[in-house]
Amino acid sequence: MRGARQSRRAMVVAGLMLGAASAWAGGPRFITGTSGYTTAGVPMAWYTNAPMYFTDPGDLSATVTHAQADAMVAAAAMVWNIPTASVTLAKGGDLAEHVMGNGTYGGTDNVFPADVEATNYLAVQIPVIYDSDGSVIDMLLGSGASGAGECWKNGVVESVDSFGSSGTIQHAVIVLNGLCVGSEPEQLTQMQYQLTRVFGRVLGLAWSQLNDNVFTGTPVATAAEMAVWPLMHPIDVLCGNYTYQCMQNAFTLRPDDINSLVTLYPVGSSGGGKTQSSVNTVSVNGAVKFGSQQGMELVDVEVYRWIIGQDSGWEEYPVYSSTVGYLFQQNGGNPVSGGEPASENAGADIAADESVWSVPYIATGAQGAGLYLGIQSINPLYWGDYAAGPYQRPVITMSGSVVGSEWVSLPAGGSATIGAASNNAAFNWCQYPDGEETNPTTSSSTGWWNESLCAADYTGWRKTAVNANTSWTIEVAALNEAGVGSLQKLQPVIGVWNETDPTGTLPTVASEAAAMNSMVLGMTQLRVWAAASASTYRIAIADQYGAGRPDFNYTARILYASGISPATLSEAGGQITISGTGFQTGNEVLIHGVAVMVSSWTSTQIVATAPPMAMVGAGLGTAVDVEVLDATTGGTTDIASALTYDAGTKDVVALVSAPASLETGDVAATPFAVRVYKPDGVTPAVGATVAFVVSSSGEGAALAIGCAAGAQGCVVTTSATGQAAVSLRGVAAGSVTVRGTEVSGGASVAVTIADADAAQTVTIGATTQYLAAGAAGNWGVSLTATQDGAAAAGVPVAWSTNSIGFTLSPVTPATAANGTEEVMVQVRSIVSGSTNVVTGCAWPTVCASWTVYGVAPSQWMITASSGGGQSLVEGVTPAMVMLLVTDGAGHSLPGASVNVYQTVYAWEGACAANGVCASAPVLMTAQGTAVSNGSGIVSVMPMEVLGVAQVVKIAASTGTSGFATASVVVAP
Repeated sequence: MRGARQSRRAMVVAGLMLGAASAWAGGPRFITGTSGYTTAGVPMAWYTNAPMYFTDPGDLSATVTHAQADAMVAAAAMVWNIPTASVTLAKGGDLAEHVMGNGTYGGTDNVFPADVEATNYLAVQIPVIYDSDGSVIDMLLGSGASGAGECWKNGVVESVDSFGSSGTIQHAVIVLNGLCVGSEPEQLTQMQYQLTRVFGRVLGLAWSQLNDNVFTGTPVATAAEMAVWPLMHPIDVLCGNYTYQCMQNAFTLRPDDINSLVTLYPVGSSGGGKTQSSVNTVSVNGAVKFGSQQGMELVDVEVYRWIIGQDSGWEEYPVYSSTVGYLFQQNGGNPVSGGEPASENAGADIAADESVWSVPYIATGAQGAGLYLGIQSINPLYWGDYAAGPYQRPVITMSGSVVGSEWVSLPAGGSATIGAASNNAAFNWCQYPDGEETNPTTSSSTGWWNESLCAADYTGWRKTAVNANTSWTIEVAALNEAGVGSLQKLQPVIGVWNETDPTGTLPTVASEAAAMNSMVLGMTQLRVWAAASASTYRIAIADQYGAGRPDFNYTARILYASGISPATLSEAGGQITISGTGFQTGNEVLIHGVAVMVSSWTSTQIVATAPPMAMVGAGLGTAVDVEVLDATTGGTTDIASALTYDAGTKDVVALVSAPASLETGDVAATPFAVRVYKPDGVTPAVGATVAFVVSSSGEGAALAIGCAAGAQGCVVTTSATGQAAVSLRGVAAGSVTVRGTEVSGGASVAVTIADADAAQTVTIGATTQYLAAGAAGNWGVSLTATQDGAAAAGVPVAWSTNSIGFTLSPVTPATAANGTEEVMVQVRSIVSGSTNVVTGCAWPTVCASWTVYGVAPSQWMITASSGGGQSLVEGVTPAMVMLLVTDGAGHSLPGASVNVYQTVYAWEGACAANGVCASAPVLMTAQGTAVSNGSGIVSVMPMEVLGVAQVVKIAASTGTSGFATASVVVAP
C-alpha cells in the first residue's frame, strides 16, 4: 500500500509550481474523491448556474404567513446573486404540499413527498420546507431538536443530499423551524440571517477562519476586522438573543465570501447582467511545506492587501484566506478499518496537493494591489459541521511558528506564487523504522517505544509474541513536538493479526478503528483477549484518516504479563514475581480479582505478595487469574489460571533481597538472597539445598555468582532461618536473570537485574515565582544536567507546562557544553489562584520542575519597606519611599497594581499640651498608579513644596485589602 501510493506522488512533485497557479481555492465545501467520481480533487459546484428554490405552500408559523416567509427567503437568497458570480438563485415556485414530519405521502410512510426527494432534482433543485410545528426537524434530528433552546443551531437546517459523478451538486433540502419565529420581529430577522448563511453552504461554500479573533475575542477585534469578518464564519458570536446583531451589515458579503463564491462560479466574460470575475482582481497561490518537502495541510493562510492608489498603507488585518491542502485526499483509509471509504472519501491522492493553497479573486483597483501573507493553525473547534474547508478529520495544529512572507506588488489581472513557511517545523526524514506488513519490526523488549508516522499513507508495523490464555493491551498516545499528549496531531488506530494471516486483510484478531478512546489525552487503547494457544501477532499503528506527517509522533506500549513465578503457593500465600512488558510504577496486581501488595516495579518485572488463599476466595488446587492493571490508563493484562494454592509437600521459596542493578566490575552491595519455607509457608526449611544459576542474559551481558569464584552457578545450603544468599558481580554490561531453585522440590524465584545506569540528575536553579493575578511575566529558566557528577553536554531536553496560558520557547534543543539548557517562559495574563508548573526533562525521563503561582488579589499585602518615617529639615531632599508588595506569606509579588495617594500639609509644629491640634492646610495632592517590579517594589518619590515646612502623607492600596501608609516630616 505504501509503496504504490508513494510512487504516484513522486511523479507529480515536479509539477507543483506549474500547477499551483490554476488551482481552485477560496473555500469549497465539497471536493470530489477517488471513489464514485470521474475525476478526483475537483471543487463541487451546482450542475446549473440557475438552481431554483421551491417554497412550502403553508405558513411558517402561527404569526408568519406563507407570503412573509417567502419574502424572507427571497431576501436571504438575493444576498448571493452578485454580478461577478455566474450563479443566480431564484424562486421556481411552490412545492406540491405543506410538508409535515408525521405526514404520509403517496400512500406510504415516506420521509419526504416525491417532489422533495433528491431523485426529483431536475425539476426541484432546492425545496425549502416551512416546518410550522417542528415535526420535520424532530423527525430528522431527534425528539426535542426543534425546541426553542435549540434555535441557535436548528433554526434553519440544510442537507446537500445528491451529487453527480462528474463532480456537481444536484440537490439540497432546507428546513425552516417555525417554532423559532413568533411575535418578535427580531426572530424573523434572525432566521433570515441563518438562512443567508445556509444558502452559502448549499451553494458549496465551506466555513472560513479569517479574522478569527472576532470569535475568540483574543485579541479584542477592531471595527475594521469585524467589517471583513466573513459571513461564512464557522461559529457565531453570542452577544445576546440574536446573533445577527453581532455583525456589522449582517446581510452583506465580505471580500472572502465573494472570493469563495466566484471561485466556484466564475464569470468568463461580461454580458447578460454579469461582470467578468477577473476584472480588477489579482490572483495569488503557493505552498506550505515541512523541511522534508512534505505538504503541511490544515494550515490557514491569510492574505493582507494594499490596494494601490486607494489605500494609504497596508491593511492591518487580513482580508482573504485559504486552507492548505484543501484538494488533497481527506480520508485515504487505513489497514485497520479499510481503504478509501466511498462515503467519506474526498480529494485527490496527489502529493503536491497536500501543500497547496490559492486565492484567485482578490479585488483591487485599476492599478492592482500589494499582498503579503500570514499563516496560523486552524481553530481546533473547526472540524466536522464547522470545518474551515472540506476537512473531515480533527484539526492538526501547525508545526513550528509563523514566518511572514515577502510582499509582492501585482498589477490588476496579475498573479503570483508566494512562499509561506513555518519556522522550526518538525523535520523528519522518514526511515520507516516500524517495518512493513510483510516484515514487521519486533516490539521493544521493555514494551515501550517512541516513533512517528512520518509520511503520508505510512503505517507502523510491529510484531510481538504472547503466551496462551493471556489477555494484553496495546496503547498508542499521539504526541506534539514537545512530547506532550495531543488531540490535534496523529489520530492513532490499532489493528492486530496473527503473524501467519494473509496480508492485505482487515484485522483478524482485534482492532480499534476510532482514535482517542482512552482516558489519557491523545491515547488510543486496544484490549486483546486471550487466545487458546501461544502466538506471534502482527500489529498495525496508523492514522484514522490515512495521513502521516513529520509531526505525527507517538509513544506506544504493550502491557503484557507473560508469566509468574512461582506458579504454586501454599495456602499461606507468599511472594510472586510477574514477568512481562510495559509495566510501570504504580501498576496494581489482582489475584482472583483481589488487589494485593506490590513491593517493586520495573518495565519487565513486578514483585508482589500473594495473600493467604482464604483472603482471595480461592479454592485449594484450583488455579486463579493474575491481573496487572494500570489505573492511570485503564490498560490491563491478565493471565488466566496462573496461580494455584496447593497443600502439597513442596517447599516454598521467597525472595529476600536482590540488587536492582549491577555495575560492571563491581560486587553489588545487596546480595541475591532467598528464604525457603516448609510447605506451610511459615516454618523455615533448614539445610535445604538452593541452586543459584544465571537463567538468561541480554546480548553480551554477564555476571559472576560469588559462591563459585566467578562461575555462572553454584549451590548453597540454607541457614537456621531458611535463608541462602550469594553475592553478585557484574562482568559485562546488560540485563541478566538469576534464579534460585530449591533442588528437592523445584520451587524457585527469579529476578531480572538491569545494568546500572549512569547517575543522571537534572536541576533547575530558578526559585519559585509569585506573580500577581492578571499580570504578564517573562522569565529565562535554565536547567543543568549532570551525569556521574559531570556536566552532560548534548542531551536532548523537552520542556512542558501544565498551563495553557504559558508559552515556552526553548533556546536550543539540547544542553550546552556546561550541561545547561534554557527556556524562555512567557504568560500574558496569569490566572488568579493558579499553580503553573514548567518541567524540563532530559534522557528523556529525568526531570526537574519550576513553579509560578498566580496570587489572587485577596492575598496582596503592602508595607513600607524603607523611607516610611523620614524626619528632615528644610533644604534636605527626602529619600525615595519603597513600598513592598507580598502575598501575605512574605513572598515578594511582582505585577501587582498599586494605587498611591500623596497629600502635602503645612507643618504646624507640635500640638499644644491641652486642646485640639490645629488643622493643617493642604498644600498639594496627587494620585497615581504603579505596578510592583520584579522584586515586588513600588518606588514613590515624596512630593515637595519648596521653601515651606511641611508633612507629606503617603497612602497606598493594592488588591482587595492591602493598605500601607508612610510620612515625611520637613521641619523648619
